[in-house]
Order: sequence, then structure tokens, then C-alpha cells
Amino acid sequence: MSLDAVISADLVKTRAEIAALGTAVAAARSEIASLNSQVTGSSVIKSVQRGLITFVAQGPTELIINVAPVNLSKSVLRSLGSQGFFLSGDVYYPYDTFIQLLSGNQIKASAFQPSWWWSQAKVSWELVEYK
Repeated sequence: MSLDAVISADLVKTRAEIAALGTAVAAARSEIASLNSQVTGSSVIKSVQRGLITFVAQGPTELIINVAPVNLSKSVLRSLGSQGFFLSGDVYYPYDTFIQLLSGNQIKASAFQPSWWWSQAKVSWELVEYK
């Protein structure tokens, strides 16, 4: 058997292996794309917005902020917590803060403001819209 015949047979075999690898890679890509669609499509959450509203000392006790529009019937607004205090005598009391989804693109935040003195108050929020 000549060397040319051996090289030719090896080339044919190598070409077949390369073709098989190409087919396997194409199949793997297709499967990955399918899995990606399933994972992406399985989430029930459409959007999440978060923010921090700050009430300044001696400022307004109600603030309205604009957010990206959401469907009211598929959205939930949550307070993630607040900080701030007011002083009465020698005792510090935490602020009562409230948040409300006024419309599909506005949040209203309120903070209790005693008439005698108050510090800065902050409230953190999260707005989740579901599909």
C-alpha cells in the first residue's frame, strides 16, 4: 500500500469526523436556543423597579414620583423599609412612612411630620409588574 493511499484514507476519515462534529455543534446550538427560550419564557415577572424616596427636614410630607408605566392590575408596590426619626423631649421616634401606587406611572409617598421638629426620612420601595 502506498503512502498516498494511507494519507488519502486519513483525509477522508478526518473530513467525515469534521462533518459529524459540525452536525453535533449545530444540534447543540439548537438545543441551547430551545432551553434559553424555555428559561426566558417561564418567568412570571415582566419588570422590577426600585427606588429611594427622601423627605428633607422641614420639607413637604407628601411626594409624588414618576415611574415607568405598569399595568395596575398586574403590579404590586412594596415598601422595603424606611429610616428617619423625630425627637420628642429626649426620646427619638421612628417615622411612619406610607407609599401608594396612584396610577400606572406614579407613586405617592407620605411621612408623618410632627409640628415641632423632624429629621430627614427615607423610604425604599419596589414595584413588580407581572405578566
